[in-house]
Amino acid sequence: MKYRLTLSLFLMSSMASAAPLTLKESFEAARKNMETLKRADATITRNEETENRAKATILPNISGVGSYTRIDPPNAAGNSPFLLTRQYSAALRLTQPLLRGGSIAAYQVAKENVLLARFQKEASELNLYQLVINSYYNLHIAQVDVLNLQEFLKLTKERVKELRERTAIGRSRRGELVEAEAQEKSAESQLQAGLISLQQAEVTFEFYTRMKPGEIATLGNVPKLQMSSQEYLNKVKGRPDIMAVNQQVRVADRQIEVSRGGHLPSLDLTSNYYFDRTGVLSTSDWDVGLAVVVPLYQGGGVQAAVREAVEAKRIAELTSSETVRAAERDMMISYQNLSQLMIQLEAVKGAYSKAEEAYKLNKRDYQYGLVTNLDVLQSLNYFIESKRTYNTLSIMAHMNYKNLEALTGVLP
Repeated sequence: MKYRLTLSLFLMSSMASAAPLTLKESFEAARKNMETLKRADATITRNEETENRAKATILPNISGVGSYTRIDPPNAAGNSPFLLTRQYSAALRLTQPLLRGGSIAAYQVAKENVLLARFQKEASELNLYQLVINSYYNLHIAQVDVLNLQEFLKLTKERVKELRERTAIGRSRRGELVEAEAQEKSAESQLQAGLISLQQAEVTFEFYTRMKPGEIATLGNVPKLQMSSQEYLNKVKGRPDIMAVNQQVRVADRQIEVSRGGHLPSLDLTSNYYFDRTGVLSTSDWDVGLAVVVPLYQGGGVQAAVREAVEAKRIAELTSSETVRAAERDMMISYQNLSQLMIQLEAVKGAYSKAEEAYKLNKRDYQYGLVTNLDVLQSLNYFIESKRTYNTLSIMAHMNYKNLEALTGVLP
Protein backbone atom coordinates (compact mmCIF):
# COMPACT_ATOMS: atom_id res chain seq x y z
CA MET A 1 0.00 0.00 0.00
CA LYS A 2 1.03 3.62 -0.55
CA TYR A 3 1.44 4.43 3.13
CA ARG A 4 3.74 1.44 3.58
CA LEU A 5 6.07 2.72 0.86
CA THR A 6 6.10 6.20 2.41
CA LEU A 7 6.68 4.73 5.84
CA SER A 8 9.59 2.66 4.53
CA LEU A 9 11.16 5.76 3.03
CA PHE A 10 10.82 7.54 6.36
CA LEU A 11 12.44 4.69 8.24
CA MET A 12 15.31 4.48 5.76
CA SER A 13 15.97 8.22 5.96
CA SER A 14 16.04 8.05 9.75
CA MET A 15 18.40 5.08 9.77
CA ALA A 16 20.69 6.71 7.17
CA SER A 17 21.54 9.52 9.58
CA ALA A 18 25.05 8.98 10.90
CA ALA A 19 24.20 10.51 14.26
CA PRO A 20 21.13 12.12 15.81
CA LEU A 21 20.78 15.82 15.05
CA THR A 22 21.21 18.33 17.85
CA LEU A 23 19.75 21.81 18.03
CA LYS A 24 23.21 23.38 18.14
CA GLU A 25 24.35 21.54 14.99
CA SER A 26 21.18 22.59 13.21
CA PHE A 27 21.65 26.24 14.13
CA GLU A 28 25.32 26.24 13.12
CA ALA A 29 24.33 24.87 9.72
CA ALA A 30 21.67 27.56 9.35
CA ARG A 31 24.14 30.26 10.43
CA LYS A 32 26.59 29.21 7.71
CA ASN A 33 24.09 28.89 4.90
CA MET A 34 21.17 31.29 5.46
CA GLU A 35 21.09 34.29 3.14
CA THR A 36 19.81 36.53 5.95
CA LEU A 37 23.17 36.55 7.73
CA LYS A 38 25.12 36.89 4.50
CA ARG A 39 23.06 40.01 3.71
CA ALA A 40 23.78 41.29 7.21
CA ASP A 41 27.53 40.84 6.64
CA ALA A 42 27.26 42.68 3.32
CA THR A 43 25.37 45.51 5.04
CA ILE A 44 28.13 45.86 7.65
CA THR A 45 30.78 46.02 4.92
CA ARG A 46 28.76 48.60 2.99
CA ASN A 47 28.35 50.79 6.07
CA GLU A 48 32.05 50.54 6.83
CA GLU A 49 32.79 51.86 3.35
CA THR A 50 30.26 54.65 3.90
CA GLU A 51 32.20 55.51 7.07
CA ASN A 52 35.41 55.65 5.02
CA ARG A 53 33.76 58.00 2.53
CA ALA A 54 32.54 60.25 5.34
CA LYS A 55 36.06 60.31 6.82
CA ALA A 56 37.45 61.32 3.43
CA THR A 57 35.42 64.54 3.46
CA ILE A 58 37.36 65.87 6.46
CA LEU A 59 40.81 64.67 5.43
CA PRO A 60 43.15 66.59 3.07
CA ASN A 61 43.00 65.91 -0.65
CA ILE A 62 46.11 65.95 -2.80
CA SER A 63 45.84 66.07 -6.57
CA GLY A 64 47.86 66.92 -9.60
CA VAL A 65 46.46 69.77 -11.71
CA GLY A 66 47.45 71.25 -15.02
CA SER A 67 46.14 73.68 -17.61
CA TYR A 68 46.99 74.76 -21.15
CA THR A 69 45.40 77.76 -22.91
CA ARG A 70 45.87 79.31 -26.39
CA ILE A 71 44.63 82.88 -26.83
CA ASP A 72 43.88 84.65 -30.08
CA PRO A 73 46.01 87.83 -29.74
CA PRO A 74 43.89 91.01 -29.71
CA ASN A 75 44.66 93.60 -32.43
CA ALA A 76 45.26 96.49 -29.99
CA ALA A 77 47.56 94.58 -27.64
CA GLY A 78 50.77 95.34 -29.46
CA ASN A 79 53.84 93.62 -28.05
CA SER A 80 52.87 93.80 -24.36
CA PRO A 81 55.03 91.47 -22.26
CA PHE A 82 51.99 90.77 -20.05
CA LEU A 83 50.10 89.16 -22.87
CA LEU A 84 50.96 85.55 -23.54
CA THR A 85 48.99 83.77 -26.20
CA ARG A 86 50.14 80.38 -24.92
CA GLN A 87 49.64 79.78 -21.19
CA TYR A 88 50.16 76.62 -19.18
CA SER A 89 50.80 75.42 -15.64
CA ALA A 90 51.47 72.15 -13.82
CA ALA A 91 51.14 71.89 -10.05
CA LEU A 92 50.47 69.70 -7.02
CA ARG A 93 47.37 70.90 -5.15
CA LEU A 94 46.51 70.36 -1.49
CA THR A 95 42.97 71.05 -0.27
CA GLN A 96 42.24 70.81 3.45
CA PRO A 97 38.64 71.32 4.60
CA LEU A 98 38.74 73.45 7.74
CA LEU A 99 35.03 73.89 8.30
CA ARG A 100 32.29 71.98 6.54
CA GLY A 101 28.80 72.27 7.95
CA GLY A 102 27.76 68.85 9.34
CA SER A 103 30.79 66.96 8.02
CA ILE A 104 31.94 65.84 11.47
CA ALA A 105 28.36 64.88 12.35
CA ALA A 106 28.06 62.97 9.07
CA TYR A 107 31.17 60.98 9.99
CA GLN A 108 29.66 60.23 13.41
CA VAL A 109 26.43 59.10 11.72
CA ALA A 110 28.44 56.74 9.52
CA LYS A 111 30.18 55.26 12.59
CA GLU A 112 26.86 54.84 14.37
CA ASN A 113 25.42 53.10 11.30
CA VAL A 114 28.25 50.55 11.38
CA LEU A 115 27.39 49.76 14.99
CA LEU A 116 23.70 49.61 14.06
CA ALA A 117 24.43 47.12 11.27
CA ARG A 118 26.31 44.90 13.73
CA PHE A 119 23.40 44.96 16.19
CA GLN A 120 21.04 44.15 13.34
CA LYS A 121 23.17 41.18 12.32
CA GLU A 122 23.09 39.87 15.88
CA ALA A 123 19.32 40.39 15.91
CA SER A 124 19.07 38.45 12.64
CA GLU A 125 21.07 35.62 14.19
CA LEU A 126 18.72 35.55 17.16
CA ASN A 127 15.66 35.57 14.91
CA LEU A 128 17.16 32.77 12.80
CA TYR A 129 17.83 30.79 15.96
CA GLN A 130 14.18 31.05 16.96
CA LEU A 131 13.11 29.85 13.51
CA VAL A 132 15.51 26.91 13.78
CA ILE A 133 14.19 26.10 17.26
CA ASN A 134 10.65 25.87 15.95
CA SER A 135 11.55 23.90 12.83
CA TYR A 136 13.79 21.51 14.83
CA TYR A 137 11.22 20.67 17.49
CA ASN A 138 8.31 20.58 15.05
CA LEU A 139 10.31 18.02 13.07
CA HIS A 140 10.79 16.04 16.27
CA ILE A 141 7.07 16.24 17.06
CA ALA A 142 6.23 14.98 13.56
CA GLN A 143 8.75 12.12 13.79
CA VAL A 144 7.49 10.96 17.18
CA ASP A 145 3.87 11.31 16.09
CA VAL A 146 4.50 9.06 13.08
CA LEU A 147 6.04 6.46 15.41
CA ASN A 148 2.97 6.64 17.65
CA LEU A 149 0.65 6.29 14.68
CA GLN A 150 2.70 3.30 13.52
CA GLU A 151 2.14 1.74 16.93
CA PHE A 152 -1.57 2.55 16.72
CA LEU A 153 -1.84 0.85 13.34
CA LYS A 154 0.21 -2.14 14.53
CA LEU A 155 -1.97 -2.68 17.61
CA THR A 156 -5.13 -2.26 15.54
CA LYS A 157 -3.90 -4.83 13.01
CA GLU A 158 -3.18 -7.23 15.85
CA ARG A 159 -6.69 -6.62 17.09
CA VAL A 160 -8.16 -7.32 13.64
CA LYS A 161 -6.12 -10.51 13.31
CA GLU A 162 -7.28 -11.74 16.72
CA LEU A 163 -10.94 -11.01 15.95
CA ARG A 164 -10.73 -12.78 12.60
CA GLU A 165 -9.47 -15.88 14.35
CA ARG A 166 -12.15 -15.61 17.04
CA THR A 167 -14.90 -14.94 14.48
CA ALA A 168 -13.84 -17.99 12.46
CA ILE A 169 -14.49 -20.25 15.47
CA GLY A 170 -17.59 -18.38 16.62
CA ARG A 171 -16.11 -16.78 19.72
CA SER A 172 -16.63 -13.21 18.47
CA ARG A 173 -19.37 -11.54 16.47
CA ARG A 174 -18.88 -10.45 12.88
CA GLY A 175 -19.82 -6.91 13.92
CA GLU A 176 -16.87 -6.75 16.29
CA LEU A 177 -14.50 -7.65 13.45
CA VAL A 178 -16.03 -4.96 11.26
CA GLU A 179 -15.59 -2.40 14.05
CA ALA A 180 -11.89 -3.28 14.28
CA GLU A 181 -11.47 -3.21 10.48
CA ALA A 182 -13.07 0.25 10.38
CA GLN A 183 -10.58 1.43 13.01
CA GLU A 184 -7.75 -0.06 10.94
CA LYS A 185 -8.76 2.08 7.98
CA SER A 186 -8.97 5.10 10.26
CA ALA A 187 -5.49 4.33 11.63
CA GLU A 188 -4.11 4.11 8.07
CA SER A 189 -5.68 7.49 7.27
CA GLN A 190 -4.22 9.08 10.41
CA LEU A 191 -0.79 7.68 9.58
CA GLN A 192 -1.00 9.19 6.10
CA ALA A 193 -1.88 12.58 7.66
CA GLY A 194 1.06 12.19 10.03
CA LEU A 195 3.43 11.43 7.15
CA ILE A 196 2.22 14.54 5.32
CA SER A 197 2.92 16.65 8.42
CA LEU A 198 6.33 15.00 8.70
CA GLN A 199 7.14 15.86 5.10
CA GLN A 200 6.17 19.49 5.67
CA ALA A 201 8.32 19.63 8.82
CA GLU A 202 11.26 18.13 6.92
CA VAL A 203 10.97 20.71 4.13
CA THR A 204 10.85 23.57 6.63
CA PHE A 205 13.83 22.22 8.56
CA GLU A 206 15.88 21.77 5.39
CA PHE A 207 14.99 25.30 4.22
CA TYR A 208 16.60 26.89 7.27
CA THR A 209 19.52 24.51 7.75
CA ARG A 210 20.15 23.08 4.26
CA MET A 211 20.67 19.79 6.06
CA LYS A 212 18.92 16.57 5.18
CA PRO A 213 16.46 15.89 8.01
CA GLY A 214 17.47 12.95 10.15
CA GLU A 215 16.60 11.52 13.49
CA ILE A 216 16.44 14.11 16.25
CA ALA A 217 18.62 13.54 19.30
CA THR A 218 16.78 12.11 22.30
CA LEU A 219 15.54 14.82 24.63
CA GLY A 220 16.27 14.71 28.32
CA ASN A 221 14.01 15.78 31.15
CA VAL A 222 11.97 18.91 30.63
CA PRO A 223 14.08 21.87 31.83
CA LYS A 224 12.90 23.76 34.88
CA LEU A 225 12.54 27.54 35.00
CA GLN A 226 15.74 28.94 36.47
CA MET A 227 14.63 32.51 37.22
CA SER A 228 11.58 34.52 38.15
CA SER A 229 9.57 36.30 35.49
CA GLN A 230 11.05 39.65 36.58
CA GLU A 231 14.58 38.32 36.20
CA TYR A 232 13.76 37.16 32.70
CA LEU A 233 12.27 40.59 31.94
CA ASN A 234 15.42 42.32 33.13
CA LYS A 235 17.42 40.44 30.50
CA VAL A 236 15.24 41.60 27.62
CA LYS A 237 16.91 45.01 27.29
CA GLY A 238 20.24 43.38 26.50
CA ARG A 239 18.85 41.65 23.41
CA PRO A 240 20.45 42.69 20.11
CA ASP A 241 17.14 43.72 18.51
CA ILE A 242 16.48 46.07 21.45
CA MET A 243 20.04 47.39 21.18
CA ALA A 244 19.41 47.94 17.46
CA VAL A 245 16.28 50.07 17.91
CA ASN A 246 18.03 52.12 20.61
CA GLN A 247 20.93 52.59 18.22
CA GLN A 248 18.50 53.83 15.57
CA VAL A 249 17.52 56.61 17.98
CA ARG A 250 21.18 57.63 18.32
CA VAL A 251 21.60 57.60 14.54
CA ALA A 252 18.52 59.79 14.13
CA ASP A 253 19.86 62.20 16.75
CA ARG A 254 23.16 62.51 14.86
CA GLN A 255 21.25 63.09 11.66
CA ILE A 256 19.71 66.23 13.18
CA GLU A 257 23.24 67.61 13.63
CA VAL A 258 24.00 66.81 9.99
CA SER A 259 20.91 68.68 8.82
CA ARG A 260 21.70 71.70 11.00
CA GLY A 261 25.15 71.82 9.43
CA GLY A 262 23.52 73.22 6.31
CA HIS A 263 23.28 76.58 8.10
CA LEU A 264 27.05 76.75 8.72
CA PRO A 265 29.69 78.24 6.41
CA SER A 266 32.34 76.19 4.65
CA LEU A 267 36.03 77.08 4.88
CA ASP A 268 38.79 75.35 2.90
CA LEU A 269 42.54 75.81 2.85
CA THR A 270 44.01 75.45 -0.65
CA SER A 271 47.69 75.33 -1.55
CA ASN A 272 49.45 74.76 -4.88
CA TYR A 273 53.03 73.82 -5.58
CA TYR A 274 53.96 74.58 -9.21
CA PHE A 275 56.41 72.54 -11.22
CA ASP A 276 56.07 74.80 -14.24
CA ARG A 277 53.92 77.75 -15.30
CA THR A 278 53.99 80.81 -17.58
CA GLY A 279 53.36 84.51 -17.04
CA VAL A 280 54.61 87.03 -14.56
CA LEU A 281 54.28 84.46 -11.73
CA SER A 282 56.47 81.91 -13.45
CA THR A 283 59.15 82.30 -10.78
CA SER A 284 56.67 81.73 -7.89
CA ASP A 285 56.72 78.10 -6.81
CA TRP A 286 53.71 78.01 -4.48
CA ASP A 287 50.61 79.81 -3.23
CA VAL A 288 48.22 79.36 -0.29
CA GLY A 289 44.66 80.59 -0.02
CA LEU A 290 41.41 80.33 1.92
CA ALA A 291 38.00 79.81 0.33
CA VAL A 292 34.87 80.55 2.33
CA VAL A 293 31.21 80.00 1.40
CA VAL A 294 28.50 81.48 3.63
CA PRO A 295 24.95 80.22 2.98
CA LEU A 296 22.52 83.13 3.02
CA TYR A 297 19.31 81.80 1.56
CA GLN A 298 18.54 78.27 0.35
CA GLY A 299 14.82 78.41 -0.13
CA GLY A 300 14.03 76.98 3.31
CA GLY A 301 15.44 73.61 2.32
CA VAL A 302 17.87 73.36 5.23
CA GLN A 303 15.26 74.14 7.85
CA ALA A 304 12.91 71.62 6.25
CA ALA A 305 15.69 69.01 6.44
CA VAL A 306 16.14 69.81 10.14
CA ARG A 307 12.42 69.40 10.82
CA GLU A 308 12.43 66.16 8.85
CA ALA A 309 15.34 64.83 10.92
CA VAL A 310 13.59 65.81 14.17
CA GLU A 311 10.49 63.87 13.14
CA ALA A 312 12.65 60.91 12.09
CA LYS A 313 14.11 60.83 15.60
CA ARG A 314 10.63 60.94 17.09
CA ILE A 315 9.62 57.98 14.91
CA ALA A 316 12.75 56.09 16.02
CA GLU A 317 11.96 56.78 19.69
CA LEU A 318 8.38 55.55 19.28
CA THR A 319 9.60 52.44 17.45
CA SER A 320 12.09 51.75 20.22
CA SER A 321 9.46 52.13 22.91
CA GLU A 322 7.03 49.87 21.06
CA THR A 323 9.70 47.23 20.43
CA VAL A 324 10.69 47.12 24.10
CA ARG A 325 7.06 46.80 25.21
CA ALA A 326 6.41 44.05 22.64
CA ALA A 327 9.53 42.18 23.77
CA GLU A 328 8.42 42.37 27.41
CA ARG A 329 4.94 41.20 26.42
CA ASP A 330 6.34 38.23 24.46
CA MET A 331 8.58 37.35 27.38
CA MET A 332 5.72 37.32 29.87
CA ILE A 333 3.50 35.27 27.53
CA SER A 334 6.29 32.78 26.91
CA TYR A 335 7.07 32.51 30.62
CA GLN A 336 3.42 31.97 31.55
CA ASN A 337 2.87 29.49 28.72
CA LEU A 338 5.83 27.40 29.81
CA SER A 339 4.70 27.47 33.44
CA GLN A 340 1.21 26.31 32.47
CA LEU A 341 2.58 23.76 30.04
CA MET A 342 4.63 22.10 32.77
CA ILE A 343 1.54 21.82 34.97
CA GLN A 344 -0.47 20.42 32.07
CA LEU A 345 2.31 17.99 31.23
CA GLU A 346 2.20 16.43 34.70
CA ALA A 347 -1.55 15.89 34.39
CA VAL A 348 -1.27 14.43 30.89
CA LYS A 349 1.55 12.13 32.03
CA GLY A 350 -0.78 10.64 34.63
CA ALA A 351 -3.59 10.28 32.09
CA TYR A 352 -1.25 8.58 29.63
CA SER A 353 -0.07 6.10 32.26
CA LYS A 354 -3.66 5.26 33.30
CA ALA A 355 -4.81 4.99 29.68
CA GLU A 356 -2.08 2.48 28.90
CA GLU A 357 -2.99 0.45 31.97
CA ALA A 358 -6.70 0.57 31.06
CA TYR A 359 -6.01 -0.68 27.53
CA LYS A 360 -3.98 -3.63 28.78
CA LEU A 361 -6.64 -4.52 31.37
CA ASN A 362 -9.51 -4.26 28.85
CA LYS A 363 -7.59 -6.37 26.36
CA ARG A 364 -7.13 -9.05 29.02
CA ASP A 365 -10.71 -8.81 30.32
CA TYR A 366 -12.08 -9.25 26.80
CA GLN A 367 -10.65 -12.76 26.81
CA TYR A 368 -12.95 -13.52 29.74
CA GLY A 369 -15.99 -11.77 28.31
CA LEU A 370 -15.93 -9.04 30.95
CA VAL A 371 -15.83 -6.16 28.45
CA THR A 372 -16.91 -5.68 24.84
CA ASN A 373 -14.71 -5.25 21.81
CA LEU A 374 -15.86 -1.65 21.62
CA ASP A 375 -14.44 -1.09 25.10
CA VAL A 376 -11.09 -2.45 23.94
CA LEU A 377 -11.04 -0.27 20.83
CA GLN A 378 -12.02 2.83 22.78
CA SER A 379 -9.34 2.21 25.40
CA LEU A 380 -6.78 1.67 22.60
CA ASN A 381 -7.80 4.97 21.00
CA TYR A 382 -7.55 6.80 24.32
CA PHE A 383 -4.20 5.19 25.11
CA ILE A 384 -2.64 6.22 21.78
CA GLU A 385 -4.23 9.68 21.91
CA SER A 386 -2.91 10.23 25.44
CA LYS A 387 0.55 9.07 24.39
CA ARG A 388 0.54 11.40 21.36
CA THR A 389 -0.57 14.31 23.53
CA TYR A 390 2.03 13.60 26.19
CA ASN A 391 4.87 13.27 23.68
CA THR A 392 3.82 16.42 21.84
CA LEU A 393 3.53 18.47 25.04
CA SER A 394 6.88 17.15 26.28
CA ILE A 395 8.64 18.26 23.09
CA MET A 396 6.76 21.57 23.14
CA ALA A 397 8.01 22.18 26.69
CA HIS A 398 11.60 21.81 25.44
CA MET A 399 10.80 24.08 22.49
CA ASN A 400 9.20 26.75 24.69
CA TYR A 401 12.12 26.66 27.10
CA LYS A 402 14.61 27.22 24.27
CA ASN A 403 12.44 30.04 22.94
CA LEU A 404 12.34 31.57 26.40
CA GLU A 405 16.14 31.50 26.50
CA ALA A 406 16.27 33.05 23.03
CA LEU A 407 13.98 35.87 24.21
CA THR A 408 16.73 36.83 26.64
CA GLY A 409 19.27 36.87 23.79
CA VAL A 410 20.88 33.48 24.56
CA LEU A 411 22.29 31.54 21.61
CA PRO A 412 23.48 27.90 21.79
